[in-house]
Amino acid sequence: MAALTNNYQNCELLNLKYGSGGRGPFIVRQEGTPPGSMTFQTERFLLRKDGTWVINLAVFPLSEKDKEQFLFESAAEAMQLLAELRGDPIIEATLPSGTSVEQLKASAQSTISGLWARMQNAKREE
Repeated sequence: MAALTNNYQNCELLNLKYGSGGRGPFIVRQEGTPPGSMTFQTERFLLRKDGTWVINLAVFPLSEKDKEQFLFESAAEAMQLLAELRGDPIIEATLPSGTSVEQLKASAQSTISGLWARMQNAKREE
């Protein structure tokens, strides 16, 4: 079980493909455990534009405007941020209070369905 790091080699850059010509926006994700975790439970994290790694289930119920903080217009923009990150990662690993994991998974399903529709629409427009 790998600890979450700021090393770009441990990250995945995902093209959501609903931008112009199927290029972008992009998200950066990484699976791992927060450094110092006592549970050693692997989680998936998304990189926010301020350099903070946020547990992915906490991202899905956010407003569309807040979700934009996880979208990079180009791969170069995402890679530039990764190159600037130093030291131990800054992590937000807590889930929103007052929500269950089931509610968060339902929000994730809704977001994924919306992304899928946007990707399909982008393909039709090519």
